[in-house]
Amino acid sequence: MDKNYISASWFTTLDYCEYKFFMDQVLGIKAPRTYDMVKGTEIHEAKEQEFKKEAEPIVWEDFLKSKEYVITKEVNLKVKYENITLLGRVDEIGSDANGIYIIDDKPKAKPYDGVKNQLFFYCYVFKRSFSDKTAKPIYAVLRDRDSDEEVWREQFNLNNEFMLVNKINRVKKIMSREIEPISTDNPNKCRACIMHQRGLCKFSLISN
Repeated sequence: MDKNYISASWFTTLDYCEYKFFMDQVLGIKAPRTYDMVKGTEIHEAKEQEFKKEAEPIVWEDFLKSKEYVITKEVNLKVKYENITLLGRVDEIGSDANGIYIIDDKPKAKPYDGVKNQLFFYCYVFKRSFSDKTAKPIYAVLRDRDSDEEVWREQFNLNNEFMLVNKINRVKKIMSREIEPISTDNPNKCRACIMHQRGLCKFSLISN
């Protein structure tokens, strides 16, 4: 396996189509950045700058113990898992008397399985990083980027963790080519996929 890390952002692509992920991360066939991707980055950066204007510094110990609701944004998480590193950059983390909230902002947010898995990945890395500092329950939260409306929330539990670890192990095997990635069987996904649109995918279900 050439790469010694797994990123949270991969899980949305993995659920969409494992072969698309394989082309990108293993074969190195990079699709060009789309307008929506560039625009999304700009919006995230603008929100972070606005947050920084009013944010007050706080150390992790006080943040995790807080009973009043406090937030921090654009948090980089990293933890070792066997022979690799798990990486994630969380849009926002909240903390109050009732729990820790791992929040991801998506445009036109819908709780697709891949989006949930990305959030569970964040939760897993956070738990591995801070379990010795807090026993608060951890919640995965999906929020619409443009309306700020919460569209899905679930407490991270042992079932989620077991499922997520199995997916991490599958990703490792795909990256090391121990197993073959599975291409989507949904032609609508192919039709919307940049890899198909650029004629890069040999498994596309749509004729060019």
